[in-house]
Amino acid sequence: MSHLKKLFLAVLMAGFVLGPAIPSQAETSTASMQALIATLQAQIADLQSKLVALKQAQNVASTASGQVAETAKLLRGLREGMSGDDVKTIQAILAKYPDIYPEGLITGFYGKATARAVKKFQEREGVEGVGYIGPKTLAKLHKELEKDPIGHEDDDNKKDKGNRIIKRPCAIVPPGHLIAPGWLRKHDGVRPIVPPCQKLPPGIESILKDGKGTTTPDTMAPVISGLTAGSITTTSAHIKWMTNEKTDSKVIFATSMIGSTTATSVVSSADLTMDHDMTLTGLSSNTTYYYYVQSADKAGNLAKSSQMSFQTSSVADVTPPVISSITATVIATTSAHITWATNESATGKVWYSATSPVTAASGTPSVSDGALLTSHDMALTGLAASTTYYYIVESSDASGNKTLSGQQSFTTLSAADVTAPVISAVTSASVTGSSAHVTWTTDELSDSTVWYSTSTPIVNTSSASVVSSANMVLSHDLALSGLATSTQYYYITGSKDAAGNSATSAQYSFTTTP
Repeated sequence: MSHLKKLFLAVLMAGFVLGPAIPSQAETSTASMQALIATLQAQIADLQSKLVALKQAQNVASTASGQVAETAKLLRGLREGMSGDDVKTIQAILAKYPDIYPEGLITGFYGKATARAVKKFQEREGVEGVGYIGPKTLAKLHKELEKDPIGHEDDDNKKDKGNRIIKRPCAIVPPGHLIAPGWLRKHDGVRPIVPPCQKLPPGIESILKDGKGTTTPDTMAPVISGLTAGSITTTSAHIKWMTNEKTDSKVIFATSMIGSTTATSVVSSADLTMDHDMTLTGLSSNTTYYYYVQSADKAGNLAKSSQMSFQTSSVADVTPPVISSITATVIATTSAHITWATNESATGKVWYSATSPVTAASGTPSVSDGALLTSHDMALTGLAASTTYYYIVESSDASGNKTLSGQQSFTTLSAADVTAPVISAVTSASVTGSSAHVTWTTDELSDSTVWYSTSTPIVNTSSASVVSSANMVLSHDLALSGLATSTQYYYITGSKDAAGNSATSAQYSFTTTP
């Protein structure tokens, strides 16, 4: 169709050029008219020659569908690690489907990306997804070729075999297809059709050229993919990406979002490659860097990535936390709280024991909290009353740096006293006609009281006479005075400890002397 358009355009241009050139009869001689006729005849002969060439090209194009079987023969059983023209053919077929082969790279190498694409293609076609190409998968691929046939054309005008014009025509091949350059060899210079807007893979273009022809100028920018930042340390990082053709490498980076006025740094390499790995050095630790990459092919076509970022690692922390303000607080009979502070966020742990010295070792009781805090409060429970405990505290920061404090101690409170004193050995002594002494003992410190009366039994102590002493003693001795002679007196004793627990004795009696 492109030849036909050129033919029509040539005829139309001839009309425009020649129309105004015909002179009037009055102004033109017979000789000039004959010259004009000769010119027109030469132009018509040239157009007829072009029409014959166009028909020949159409005949060649009409046989394109018959080339499918020939292309299919190029395909063999392929698996990961293999390479060749037929791998490029497979990749071109798969590249039609972004959901199957999103990378769309036509490299000729059967790598992991191609294996994944083949497996997805097999799953879609109901073939066991093994990731390599066997007979069943080949059959499915041949159907793809039948559905989207690959055609070819020959520019050779049969008169000048040494000067073929190699182009990149657009024809029946869908976008994303490429075909193996083996066709050129199989068809004695008959050139395969490639898709529009598709840069030929490295090497194919040189194969398609016969060494004397020319190619359409390369105006397509490279395609950048797989851009990542890796191997990040405190002061360096690697920026990696891929291009669909060999290009140079450049990374532009800064510590802020890159704009038109941002001061940037650049690392670059003029080496042409498809796999790019540029090292950024001299970076600051714990810093966010923004970057984009550029790649230009040998024709000068430039591609630029979108802007991305990464953060360098922090400088290794080798300083342990500083522990301060250690205190034992809220001390009870069976529990206590240990509090302290650290100068950075850290974990907390308390090792404790009723024996000294206490050690931070297996077998020593401990409580811990893995939360990273600067104020720590650990509760110790299940302690014994009236017991001295020894303890040390431990804190570790996020980097694992650990600090142990010196040993501290506290004493739990006594258990609550709910037991009354035990009274024993009650007796009366030094009895006279008007006085007597009453004595007894208790098993704990307590005060002293004696109730006495001439009536028995003493039921209500409030109606009896009483003597007492607040002294807390174990041996008690109270004197009764103002007694009547020859009189029998009845009495009971009582004692109360510091906790308020009280006890009373049984009733006893004595008789004053006459």
